[in-house]
Amino acid sequence: MGRARGVGALIASLAVVAAAGLAAVPVAAAAPQLHRALDPGSVTESVRYLVKAFGVSEREALRRLQLQDDATRLDQALRRDAAASYGGMWLDHAAGGVLVVAMTRPADADRLVRALPDRKNVRTQAVRHSLTDLDAARDRVAARVGAGPDAVYLPAVSEAENKVVVWERGWVAADKRAEQQTRRAAGDAVAAEAANARAAVEAEPDDLVVTRTLVKPEPMATPNVDWGFCHPLYCTGHGPMRGGLRLDMQRDNGTWGGCTAGFNLRSTGGGHPGKAWVLTAGHCMATKTNNTPTQHNGTPVLQQHGIEKNAYPYDYAALPYVDAATANTWLEGHTGRNRVLKYCRNGGMDSNVDTPCGEQATSADEYITGTRTLAEIKAGWVVCATGSGSNAVNYPDSYDSGAGTGYLVGTRCGRVLSTDVGINTDLCARAGDSGGPLFSQVDHTALGILEGSQQARQGECQAGELNNYVPIETIITDLNQRIAGQGSVFSVITTPNG
Repeated sequence: MGRARGVGALIASLAVVAAAGLAAVPVAAAAPQLHRALDPGSVTESVRYLVKAFGVSEREALRRLQLQDDATRLDQALRRDAAASYGGMWLDHAAGGVLVVAMTRPADADRLVRALPDRKNVRTQAVRHSLTDLDAARDRVAARVGAGPDAVYLPAVSEAENKVVVWERGWVAADKRAEQQTRRAAGDAVAAEAANARAAVEAEPDDLVVTRTLVKPEPMATPNVDWGFCHPLYCTGHGPMRGGLRLDMQRDNGTWGGCTAGFNLRSTGGGHPGKAWVLTAGHCMATKTNNTPTQHNGTPVLQQHGIEKNAYPYDYAALPYVDAATANTWLEGHTGRNRVLKYCRNGGMDSNVDTPCGEQATSADEYITGTRTLAEIKAGWVVCATGSGSNAVNYPDSYDSGAGTGYLVGTRCGRVLSTDVGINTDLCARAGDSGGPLFSQVDHTALGILEGSQQARQGECQAGELNNYVPIETIITDLNQRIAGQGSVFSVITTPNG
C-alpha cells in the first residue's frame, strides 16, 4: 500500500514537469489560447485507466489527458475559424496517444495546431467532407425520415468515417408492426418509413450517407445502512442527492429492481418553475404501475414516474421528489448540488493491486461545471462513470440488482470507442448501473447516462467490455421539446449551488 499512497504525489510532480515542458514551447502571437494546465489530482482515476489499459507511464497518461483537454478548445476554434474544411477529430491511443484532426484542406489547421504545446502528437488527415457538410446532410436526412424518439431511422455523423450513418432501429420497427396488427391499421407505416430512408440516402451524393443496423443495448436495470460516508448504496444523511447513487424501484409483483441516479436537473419557468428532478434511465420505470415511491437505502425519495421515454437513444426518466420536504432534505438544503459520486474500492478485475484505493474504500465528489454535446465528444476521450449495480453476496444489506457475484459498485474509467446516436465506450457496467452518470474528469462535464450493453455479462469485469450511453444533449433537447407548451426549460444543474 506504500506504493498506492505515493501515486498522488508522483502524479503531482509529473504535472509540474509536464506543464513546465509544455510552457516552454513558443506559440505564435496571433494564435488563440488553447492550452490550460490540468490539475493532476482531478484525473487520478483516468490516469490509472490509461496506465493499465495501454501500459504507459503515469507521465505519458497525464500527457494524453492534457492533449484531450486542449483538443476540446481546438475543436471549438476549428469550428469557428476553419468551418469550411474541418471534418472532426479523435484521439488514437493505439497509435501512441495521437490526436487526429480531419480536414478537407489540411493546411487550414496549421495555425491552430501550432498553438498546441503538444503539437508533435497532432496529425492532420485529409478527408472528403467537412463537418459543416456532414451536419447539413444529417439534418436533411433527419427531416425526410422524421427522426425522433419514435422513428425507426436516426441519422448521425461519424467523424472517423467522414460519413453520415442512418441507423435503423429494428426493435422500433418490430414494435410498430405489432401495434399496427393490434389496431388493424390500414397501410404499412414501417414500409413507408423504410422507403423514405432509402430515398433520403439516394438523394445525397455518393459515399456521403450510408445505412446500418443499430444493435440495441441490453438495459442494465434493486434497508437503511450507514457506512459513515456517502457510498453508492448507502448515502442517507451524507449530503445532497448526486449521480451514482442507487435508486430502488418496486415491480408490480412486489420484488425490487435497481438503477442508478444520473444527474440532478432543474426546470425553470412555466409549469415547473424552480423544480428539482433526478435523471435516470427510462427503461427502469417500464412495466411499473404500482406508484410505489422510488427509494434510496430504504427511504422514499422520488416519485415512481415523472417525464420519461424508453426508446434508445431516447431513454431517460426525469423523476421529481415525493414532496417539497424530501426535496429540501435531499437537495435544496445543501450547497454544491451539482455533483456526482466517485467511489473507489479494492477488489475486482479493474481495481487490483496495480490500481489500489488505499487501505480503505473512499468516496469523493466530482463537481459538474458544464455539459458536452454529442458532437463535442470524440473517439479516444477518456471518460468515467459511477454505477450502483451489485449483488446480495457482496452487499447483503442491499437489494440484488443482478450484477453478479464479484462485481463491486463504484467508479470506473475507460475510453470512448465511437459515437453514433449514442456514446459507445469500453467501460465495464452491469445490471443496476443503468441511468448512471458518464462524465469527464478532464473538464468536469456531464456527457450522458448508461443505457446498457450488448454482451449480457455478469460478475467481475472482463476484457472487451462494450457499453452504451445516452447523450445528455439528446435527453435535455427532447425534454424541452416535450414541455415546450408549458413554458418550462430543463437543464443539468451546473452552477455552484444549483
